[in-house]
Amino acid sequence: MARATGMPLKGAIIACALLCNSAQAWAWPNVRLPAGSTGEMVSEHMKYNGLDMQSSRFVSRQGVDDIVAFYAEQWPGQHVVDKVESKTIIGHAEGDHFVTVELEDVGGGTRGTVGIMKMPADGQVPTLGEGFYRPAGTEVVSDIVYLDTPGKTRTLVLQNELSPYVNQQRYLQRMRAEGWSVVESAGCRPSSTQCVARFERSQGGKMALAITRDERMVTSTVVTIE
Repeated sequence: MARATGMPLKGAIIACALLCNSAQAWAWPNVRLPAGSTGEMVSEHMKYNGLDMQSSRFVSRQGVDDIVAFYAEQWPGQHVVDKVESKTIIGHAEGDHFVTVELEDVGGGTRGTVGIMKMPADGQVPTLGEGFYRPAGTEVVSDIVYLDTPGKTRTLVLQNELSPYVNQQRYLQRMRAEGWSVVESAGCRPSSTQCVARFERSQGGKMALAITRDERMVTSTVVTIE
């Protein structure tokens, strides 16, 4: 989720991964919100691309600059700020965690997203897409498991250069072989730029695939497994 002074955000994350003390006891850092903000939890605990993470969001009547100043007071000399398109992103290392606060002006106020990520242990390299079939040449863009949901819902975003139709046919064949029953797959043709597929298992479990092709001829597949 993540991004003034000083070191770019990517460099700060790498530095934190190298320097954080992995022996520190497990606990999510407490991130204060600006006065008058209204916040809510998005996920108490998820695996985001193999890393433990907590996510929340808030809204405030204060402007983006005021909120940046607030966190500069909270973390004096221990934060970085980046501008990414319309968003301002603050980064801060705390123990073996890295905190990001993503801010966006919403007219008369600010919308914020707080992400707290536990940095990997030395030598830990997450394997994205582990255990899920992908057609040859497919890149895993993201792999998220929501550990605080009853079924530990998993969402993957995959990309390749195959057409939506070819992708759908490959998944239909593979998922049937893995014991999934097809619930929906109609309407997808070789010329389609969007296709869907839904599956269920008799012992429990649901899966949905939304497949779309963009103007760059890149096909993205969003997979949700419950």
